[in-house]
Amino acid sequence: MEYASPIDHQENQVPTSLSEKFIWLLKGFIFPIWSRPYYQEATTKPMGAALVFLLVFAVIQSIVTTGSVAFNLSQFGREIEASYFKGEIPDITIENGIATVSGSGKYIIENYRQIIAVDTTGSIREIDTTLYSEGFLLTQDEFHLVNEDGYQVLPLSDLNRTFGNPIILDAASVTNLWSRIALVIDIIVLGGGFLFFSLGRFVYLALLGLIVWGAVSINNKGYDFGKVLITGIYANVPTTYLMFILRRLGISFFGLRGVILFVIWGIAMAYVLKIEKTDLIPDDLTGTA
Repeated sequence: MEYASPIDHQENQVPTSLSEKFIWLLKGFIFPIWSRPYYQEATTKPMGAALVFLLVFAVIQSIVTTGSVAFNLSQFGREIEASYFKGEIPDITIENGIATVSGSGKYIIENYRQIIAVDTTGSIREIDTTLYSEGFLLTQDEFHLVNEDGYQVLPLSDLNRTFGNPIILDAASVTNLWSRIALVIDIIVLGGGFLFFSLGRFVYLALLGLIVWGAVSINNKGYDFGKVLITGIYANVPTTYLMFILRRLGISFFGLRGVILFVIWGIAMAYVLKIEKTDLIPDDLTGTA
């Protein structure tokens, strides 16, 4: 009988190189779409590899989401600036409690029960609550606001004391303010998106994994939950891609992601279990030498 030397044993346990780990990480973005053997191989690797992939996938998803939001916010900012140059939005200056408005001094935008109005001419002194349930009105010396909380009137002198004197709302100041607001929104979306796609998605997969694990355990007592979760983490990849396509096509309803994920997860687990059972059959029973 031959025994493996300590040196031979060490050579057989050479750790995976960084390049191989990186290649495996990259495969996670593509191979789960079509390769069932990939899922089986993934279950032979440590849970850490799947968790690292989940974090990287979450980073990419949050960046893509933030990019989309940033583009829309930027486009809206350009529309605001264009509206100013076209005269659709007036330049407003509030100084010493008195408002002055460029152009005619009277601008009104109505949408069903909503109104946005500016009138320093004195022809409109208050919002007609029989016609409008939401909106605001800027007069020469007051700011009127109506919403579900009621009707409120604020003297412009109070605004000057709170926000400075004068207050200038023109193309330059509003677009600059909007750019700062957009930046804050982008940061919130980026951070919130990462938490949702990483921690939130992990909890989601873990809870659904308990159901899949329960189904698997019916015929496979004591089956490793870690393998089920690893399979689910990678099954989340084609599910995410497919959900993106379906939303673009206007197809979406509550629970659709869960249905798609369960189908892909189930197909992957069935293959993993099949391979594991085949590996457990002795060679003399499979007809191999």
